Amino acid sequence: MNYWEKPLGKNVRFLLPSLKLKEPCESGETIEHSVHVFLMERFGGYTATAATVFGYWREAHGGYTYGEHREFTVALPDGDGLTALKEFLGRTAKVLGEKCLYVEVAGEGILLYDSSTNADSGGLCL
Repeated sequence: MNYWEKPLGKNVRFLLPSLKLKEPCESGETIEHSVHVFLMERFGGYTATAATVFGYWREAHGGYTYGEHREFTVALPDGDGLTALKEFLGRTAKVLGEKCLYVEVAGEGILLYDSSTNADSGGLCL
């Protein structure tokens, strides 16, 4: 055999609003930099799309919301770190002023809300 494999674990994919990533955090760094530091320190790496991902979401009031996002993917060895990632993304949603973020864990989609948001207060979001 001319190769070997190293399993990386379940993939988690999430979308963050691309324009808001350039906004500063309380520390003075950008939100994008804080995401980079967290993912590198906690998971040792990640991937992000160079192109913007866009989408439309139906709101509870019947209208639609449009958004442009950057897609991030990180692997969770043995499922380790999923809770920490979700907590980080919940805090990030709040800092970004988003009701929720779209997250996929091993192909299963969820809407992840920060702890102060009532999930029944609106439609799909990001």
